[in-house]
Amino acid sequence: MSRKTRSKSLWRTAVALLSLLAACEKKPAVTPDQVNAAFAKAKAAYDELMKYNPSETMTYNYRNLMTQAEQARAKGDLTLAESLANQAADQAVFAVQVLKDRISKSREKLDKAKDQIEQIFPVNRNLIQKYWQLDSRFRKRDYDNLEADVDALLVEIEREQKLSIMQDRSLLVYAPQEYIKQFGNVRIYKEVTPQGKLKEVVDTVPNGAKVKEVRIMLFSPELTFYYVQTGSGTEGWMAAKYLIGEDVQF
Repeated sequence: MSRKTRSKSLWRTAVALLSLLAACEKKPAVTPDQVNAAFAKAKAAYDELMKYNPSETMTYNYRNLMTQAEQARAKGDLTLAESLANQAADQAVFAVQVLKDRISKSREKLDKAKDQIEQIFPVNRNLIQKYWQLDSRFRKRDYDNLEADVDALLVEIEREQKLSIMQDRSLLVYAPQEYIKQFGNVRIYKEVTPQGKLKEVVDTVPNGAKVKEVRIMLFSPELTFYYVQTGSGTEGWMAAKYLIGEDVQF
């Protein structure tokens, strides 16, 4: 065998070996079951995302990728279909995390707003109403533009704080005669229970006496408590319905 012929033979052998190695390294073909599993995974991630009532913008990447995945599956390109479905699932998971972070941040801001509203004097009924409206949106999972609305409330609170009357927080104690006949003087309590009940009497004040408001507690949309200080210096909680003043509007 001539040198030239031997070289050609060796070359063919090398090419054959390389082709064999390449074939061995190829990934196994994607099966329909694998594609179905990828689609199911993407659907589950999307269902979780939809629990947060996302905007169309937050679901765009998922919807776009799944449309492409469906088209690839229809054409028989299962490898591409699986890849696109997995990408769609990742996009949905990412969107959920973004929304969770935004919601948590908005909740922290609204809790801050609540604390500030509770210290404003006179009590601002408009701010309180806006607070409860925003609070209800968390329960309803109405998160669209929520963070911006909470920020707007904080701006209003800051403006109101500058106008807040600090020097005189006097309120007049007033209870109906039925209460006086049953309990005598109006009671002041040590704490408000998680159930919204006043607990442990720390002092009493006669009807018509003045107390100083320290702060309020926005317990629920229907229930507000006042933390007051008596003339003797005792502090405790009272129900709003037993107080009269320009700020008591509940």
